[in-house]
Amino acid sequence: MSAGPARFSFDELRVGQQAGFETLVSEADIDAFAGVSGDVSPLHLDDGFARSRGFAGRVVHGAYLTALVSRLVGVHLPGESCLLQSVSMQFRRPVAAGTRLAVTGTVDQMSEAVRSAVIKVAVQDLSSGETAATGKATVGFTQPPATGGRSNG
Repeated sequence: MSAGPARFSFDELRVGQQAGFETLVSEADIDAFAGVSGDVSPLHLDDGFARSRGFAGRVVHGAYLTALVSRLVGVHLPGESCLLQSVSMQFRRPVAAGTRLAVTGTVDQMSEAVRSAVIKVAVQDLSSGETAATGKATVGFTQPPATGGRSNG
């Protein structure tokens, strides 16, 4: 069982710091994402249709891969204190249902002025070794509410 999200503060991050995770994208994951997103294209949901278009099978939504980037920054790097501000992705090759992926992030830039970080991300197909997607995520940092030392009780 997981220990929960990482807890890196802005001051604890360093350029070059890395984190990541592996995941297997199942047909059930694709179905659930289609239900949430409303993207019910047969390319994602119909194996025969996807194969008729030259793919190995059902194609994982690009937005699903982007959602894995949200998981990366919200759970692994930097974790619970971050707020995702922007994501830019480039999809390099399609990912089929049943693919095991490695999602990695590297702190690329830090801005003290606005207390934000840019995380370079990569999504790699572990069976082929090919990069399926790359991108960048910009994150800000949340702060716990200030306590005034007063109580209403």
